[in-house]
Amino acid sequence: MDDEELFSKAMGVVRPIASSDKITVEKPRSKQFQRDIHHKPLSEESSASRHSAPGATEDPWTLINSGVSHEKLKQLAAGKPPVGVETDLHGMTRNEALSELERLFEEAISGKIRVISVVHGRGLHSQGKPVLKEALYQWLGSGPFASQVLAAIPKPYTGGGSCLILLRRERSKRR
Repeated sequence: MDDEELFSKAMGVVRPIASSDKITVEKPRSKQFQRDIHHKPLSEESSASRHSAPGATEDPWTLINSGVSHEKLKQLAAGKPPVGVETDLHGMTRNEALSELERLFEEAISGKIRVISVVHGRGLHSQGKPVLKEALYQWLGSGPFASQVLAAIPKPYTGGGSCLILLRRERSKRR
């Protein structure tokens, strides 16, 4: 018996659910876990210009800024500090994903959020290379918020389909 016959035999009594019995749930694009509703708008003179962008490592899916310890990366992978905001880029074009990231970073920075979780997918449905994953990491390393990124690592237990991004703390201004 070939695979097709075995499959047909195993699935012989299975019938599709009638479309009238299906329930569709719209998935939100972005989940907000924490939010400071009394946040200040980003100042025009940002500390971003004084910081460097994260550098690539031997692993192309890990970005680490100088001064970030291996211990800090282990803590990040273990959920410390916790994820403050999460987004899912599945189904977006490259440009839509980059616009969503820009919006998300503005929200995170203004809300003093330290960790962002981004689901980008593994690129299994892309032609050739993973489009969103590559665009995300390129944007993190050289985009408009690169100086705010301390590290980006693959999120544990996701098979490389999402990442955790650690942002710089905003320094309090001394008088």
